[in-house]
Amino acid sequence: MIEKEQLISKLSDLERFCLIGYIYTKDATSAYIASRGKKLTASPKSLTVQVSRWLNSQEVQAFIEIERSRRFTAISLESVDTDNRSKDDVIRDLNILATQESEPRRKSEILMKIADLQQMKKQEESDKESLVKYYMPLKCNQCQLYKNAKEKH
Repeated sequence: MIEKEQLISKLSDLERFCLIGYIYTKDATSAYIASRGKKLTASPKSLTVQVSRWLNSQEVQAFIEIERSRRFTAISLESVDTDNRSKDDVIRDLNILATQESEPRRKSEILMKIADLQQMKKQEESDKESLVKYYMPLKCNQCQLYKNAKEKH
């Protein structure tokens, strides 16, 4: 942890601010341009290379990792009642994670889980609605209460 803090200390306040924006927007180019503090004259190809180098640097990766973990723990602390989560709570938390996730494979897995949960919710509602109970009339000699009363007398 101390190594990461030393790496992060190499970043300027402007870079940290822009990286927080990057975590939310996933717009690496805009974050890089804003972090430089001056107008860039680089060609689009060289700008792409510079953005990639900046994002893959140890300092930036350490900051992103710590900042994301801080945000994820903040989300988990908000939902104190983790024992009795409803499906709506799980879907809401998964939606938050899906918006913060940048890796396409993980994001698709999260979205598939959301779809599964929403489908299960629909099935639950339709099962309850489609269930119809019919009560058939009983003759006295078939009724358990009548039989019990008759045995006592």
